[in-house]
Amino acid sequence: MKNASTVFFVVVLFSSLGLWGCTHQKNGAYHAKIRELENRYLKLEEDYRAVVQAGEQLRKRIGELEAQRNQLAQRVDELKTIAKQRDELKTQLAVRTGERDALHGQLTHLRRDLADLLGRIDTALAQPAEGSVAATPASRKSE
Repeated sequence: MKNASTVFFVVVLFSSLGLWGCTHQKNGAYHAKIRELENRYLKLEEDYRAVVQAGEQLRKRIGELEAQRNQLAQRVDELKTIAKQRDELKTQLAVRTGERDALHGQLTHLRRDLADLLGRIDTALAQPAEGSVAATPASRKSE
């Protein structure tokens, strides 16, 4: 048993020394790999900072666009109100135009009627009436 434990101890010792030797290589491959990983890490850090900065700029831009969208929504509401008022004014204009046209027609008809009546009066005044009696004005006071 003593030989077995000695053999086991020697195997573990050589394995440990072998692993330690592999991790501490004297050729530059291990150090080159570390430098490569460090460079990649630095590059990734720079990329991360750039992405964070771009994200902040995009958030700021989103805020600006939201404000602009709100302003445009208010402007659209104002324009809708203006369009509604315009439509109401068009309707009122059509009603007033109809009223004007109706009154114009009535005035034209009245003018014709008055002209016709004046013509009949002129005709009646031009012809002396037969058996007409002259009227004398009398006062209303009793004496």
